[in-house]
Amino acid sequence: MSHETTESLLNRIARPMFELPADLVGVVAAVAAVAFTLAQSGVRGTPVAVALGIPFVLFAPGYALVSLLFPGAGPSHRSGWTSPAQVRREGITPGERVALSFGSSLALVPVLALGLSLARVGFEPLSVLVAVFGLTLALSVFAAVRRVDVPADDRFGVSVRDSASRLRGALFDAESGADVVLNVVLALSVVVALSAVGYAFAAPQDGEQFSQLSLLTQEDGKYVTEGYPESFEVGEQKPVHVAVGNHEGESVEYTVVVQLQRVDQRPGGSARIVDRVELDRFGHRVAAGESWRTRYVISPTMAGENLRLVFLLYQGDPPDNPTTSNADEHAQIWIDVAT
Repeated sequence: MSHETTESLLNRIARPMFELPADLVGVVAAVAAVAFTLAQSGVRGTPVAVALGIPFVLFAPGYALVSLLFPGAGPSHRSGWTSPAQVRREGITPGERVALSFGSSLALVPVLALGLSLARVGFEPLSVLVAVFGLTLALSVFAAVRRVDVPADDRFGVSVRDSASRLRGALFDAESGADVVLNVVLALSVVVALSAVGYAFAAPQDGEQFSQLSLLTQEDGKYVTEGYPESFEVGEQKPVHVAVGNHEGESVEYTVVVQLQRVDQRPGGSARIVDRVELDRFGHRVAAGESWRTRYVISPTMAGENLRLVFLLYQGDPPDNPTTSNADEHAQIWIDVAT
């Protein structure tokens, strides 16, 4: 590679740093600020999260993608049928750019979800925030590189005054008062529709609010729901891992009560607790959409066969008489304790 070619390549890479498009910088800065705000445990699941999440999910990544595909300013108006070749050459109008931004964002969200699933990353709020921000940042960088290659006169740029003038003209420069009303109603309908879709993405649904309790063991460094300890001797200790997932849409203070029960099995599958002892209780506050895992050492204090070790999960303080019927969630394993 010649010296001139190397210098040309370096100049091409460096030019976006000195000619940063204001709209792309603004989008990246806004997405970073929103992602940081939504990452706070006290914000997720609140109306503030919904208000911030709508433009975050439904506009920003699509706008960056459209900016990458169409770096040119485009014609101020277009009538009649336009060929794809002409669109590629001339670019698109501001109205088309906005519409495509929303549509592209709606198309990108399932792709992000699929990517997180293939990467074996949980579809949790934090991972979604990182994925949306990372995608928007990457697309914006490449969009800036493409845009500075376009001559200044043909390059797309954002002017707040011009945009406001176009919006005012589109809404109010109609032939009659009825047309003005219809334009305003149409614009409000679009805003309401997009807000409804954004709420569905950003707000927790009542039917999906729940707490999750799991008992885990470690095998080859991985946590699995099998291989629980079954045989003990009096005084012997063996560990399990207790995992709590918060899908309630708000921060919750959890309490776990551990009981060892002697159960009388009856014909027909029913059972009666004939003796029980509380081994321990512990708690932890878990943020909305987050999970907590802790190591617990089982130390039985009674001997016998088919003893039931029960973990009872409560939101807040447990009642005076903790049982499986009044617990929010419960998990259990059966153990034998030899004397």
